[in-house]
Amino acid sequence: MLHMILDGVRNHDDSLENFVDKYCFSEYTVIGALAKYISTPNEKFQPMNANFGILPELEGKKIRDKKERYQKLAERSLESLEKVTIY
Repeated sequence: MLHMILDGVRNHDDSLENFVDKYCFSEYTVIGALAKYISTPNEKFQPMNANFGILPELEGKKIRDKKERYQKLAERSLESLEKVTIY
């Protein structure tokens, strides 16, 4: 199934491993934070879904309003996505 999905976004001449290994996401994005979480050794490792709690905290004064804090985290993630490293 994954192969069928990827065929729509890549040339048939490219190999799957060349397609998958092209992006390095910052820990300020949820996908980057999840990658960091699963690749960091931890004896009490527990699988988890994506959530704002795994993102690094915002710098400066702590924002108590959850909606505003999540908005700022999302904005920082989007800024970070604009700078994604492509290999």
